Parts: sequence; C-alpha cells; structure tokens
Amino acid sequence: MFRSLLLLPAFIASSYALVSAVDSSQLVSTATYTKAKGEGFTKAIIRGYEEACGIGGEVDPNFVGSYNNARAAGYTNIDMYWFPCNGSGNNCKSYATQLSEIAATFSAHSMDIGTIWIDIEQDSICDNWNYGTSGNLVQAKSLIAAIKATGFKFGIYSTPGEWSNIFGSTGVVLDNSAPLWFATFNNVETLTLGTPFGGWTSAVGHQYTDVSASGLFDLSVFAS
Repeated sequence: MFRSLLLLPAFIASSYALVSAVDSSQLVSTATYTKAKGEGFTKAIIRGYEEACGIGGEVDPNFVGSYNNARAAGYTNIDMYWFPCNGSGNNCKSYATQLSEIAATFSAHSMDIGTIWIDIEQDSICDNWNYGTSGNLVQAKSLIAAIKATGFKFGIYSTPGEWSNIFGSTGVVLDNSAPLWFATFNNVETLTLGTPFGGWTSAVGHQYTDVSASGLFDLSVFAS
C-alpha cells in the first residue's frame, strides 16, 4: 500500500465486469492520472489520512492535491484510505478525532469520496497494532465503532498475513459485513480470495500488484 502504473497487460475479459483502479500514497499529477484513465483505470483511491505517529496522525498533505488532480483528469469514482494512528508507544489522536479531521477536509474542499477504506496492516516504523492479539482486536472494534458513528461508507483493506499477525488467526472476525479490499501481489486481475480471512469468503476489491511504470500506483480490480 505504501508504493507504487503504466502498465501491465490489458485485463482479460471474464464472466463479470471489473473496474480497474489505481491507488497512491504520493502526490499524483493531473497528467499521470490522465494517462492512467486513458489506459482504462477508471477508479482512483488516494491515501487521505496517514499514521504520522510523531504527531498523532494527520490528513495526508498530498490528499487534497491528488484529489483535485484526479478530478481534473476526469475521475468521478474516487475513494480514500485511512491508515489510522495507533500503537501503545504513540500519542495518537482518538479514532473519532482522526475521523473528524477527515470529515473537516471533505467539507472544506467539497470532496466527493465514495468509500473510506480502513488500512489494517502493521508498520515497523510506528510500531502500530502492538497491543497483543486480543488487545489489537479491542482496538479494531473501537475503530469500527468510531467510523460507524460518522455514517461514512467504509470498507476494510488488509491481507491474510497481516490479519493473522495482528489478530492471531485468519479466523478472527472483526466486521465481515463491511466490504473487503485485499492485497495479494500475484498479478492476477480477479476477485478470487484464495485465502479467506476475517470471516470473508469473497471480496469487492483485489490489489494485485504494487509495481507500475510511473512508480506512483498500486493496481487493483473492483467489482463494478
């Protein structure tokens, strides 16, 4: 999720339609988004909030700029992802405060965001999700309660490996009623969830590579 179009072999038609997506944690220019859209990537996902554990979390400084550039390139299907600040050694803002900062940014810049994807993965730099497996689940439930209180449409981004490391088992269920966007870097543009986890047996999105010619995008497919 931290890195990285342009591009891989064209999507091979299947029995159901898929939407090709790019996501980025960096500032992306209008020209780069325009090229991506011209190559069939019609959905954009932008990191809207970052851990920034030294200051308790912050709206990503590139969020508004990338959003405006994506809109200028003709994107209308735009999501964001939230990499929440947590970790026992960090003085993180509450989840409610992190979400209020996201909401304020939406409002201040008239942003039209479809889904907030909660990025559940470990980061060795900030040493997040370090409460022990049972404590991590308590934290995650608190996080889910906070976003449900906002009324925002949300989903969960993770991987089977991250889930197992954080919660102790792929079988631990947090909220499998939320849509799942999972990462398996296998260069296979399908939604097949090879290793079910978190109570999900299917997903709405699959991030299939973190490699792109621009070096700015990860690539995914989503259900239409």
